[in-house]
Amino acid sequence: MMKPSTERDYRRRIARVVEAILVEPGARHTLDSLAAVAHMSPYHFHRIYRALMGESVGDTVKRLRLAEAAQRLTDAAQVTAVAHDAGYDSPQAFARAFRDFTGVSPSEFRTRQRHLVANPAVSTTSARTLRTAQARIAQRGDGDGDGARIHDGVDGNRDESTESQSPPALPSVEVTELAPLDVLCLRHDGPIATIGQTFHTLMTTLRCDENPLLQQRVGICARDPSMAGGFCYHAAIVAGSQAALSSAMERLDEAAQRPRVAGPPPGIEPLRLEGGLYAVHRLVGPYALISPTFRALYSGWLPRSGYRRDQRPGLELYRSTPDRSAQHPCVTDLLIPICEN
Repeated sequence: MMKPSTERDYRRRIARVVEAILVEPGARHTLDSLAAVAHMSPYHFHRIYRALMGESVGDTVKRLRLAEAAQRLTDAAQVTAVAHDAGYDSPQAFARAFRDFTGVSPSEFRTRQRHLVANPAVSTTSARTLRTAQARIAQRGDGDGDGARIHDGVDGNRDESTESQSPPALPSVEVTELAPLDVLCLRHDGPIATIGQTFHTLMTTLRCDENPLLQQRVGICARDPSMAGGFCYHAAIVAGSQAALSSAMERLDEAAQRPRVAGPPPGIEPLRLEGGLYAVHRLVGPYALISPTFRALYSGWLPRSGYRRDQRPGLELYRSTPDRSAQHPCVTDLLIPICEN
């Protein structure tokens, strides 16, 4: 088991590697070239990368290429051009890989995104409280029909494929009123593809596996990730009851053999998320589709909806269970803060 300081150093190096891949996902990335970015020998880099990411470097490159392809398909790019730029020899090979990644074909995905952009219709749930929403999440979170799971590390689990035996249901948006939400959060430093590392650090620090009341995960995005220097993201855990939080803090202090102090551990901040109206869209598919789906919602659905965004951050509410061995699609509720025009 590596020391915490060593693990932090390795995770920073891995973040640099992921950033290098993201600059040009379709480029020829080799083990040697990426090991050089991490300032490691290829042998040690491969071993450490797999241990911390839960997948090989090649798997990450493939995943990021397909995530970039999803972004371009959202922007209505042609499948043939997207396949070529993603490094595939034929559209057929790309289509197979994309279906394995998302559970739908490229054309089905593009149709789904077009529908989301072009259809401003919503269903409205009046004055739903956060407590009701949380109860629904808890009921669906463990072994429900959705079979969802949460990403709790920077690995292939963030982008698991879905099984699609029938044409996908076209997405919908629901307008919901939520109450304020108290969370414990950790600021993410790095590209979108390494958000799982921040969740892993947060959950490990809070020892969430020992406290069922500290298991509901929320992503908080205050600015547009597509804008250079504008991305601001926090990984968060719903604080639950004060008793549950105090119990978690006491266990941390006992483990560290330090005097009990008030408040969360260093680096972890308490935060209250404001309540109000949210446009909610449920995404069933790999976590890499969160960004292109938000993009479709903001650029297409929102301007036609009769609502406008306010200054609260956007939220990602993960309905998935933390079972790393479960082979189920990921389910995420995407929340856009809105107010009436």
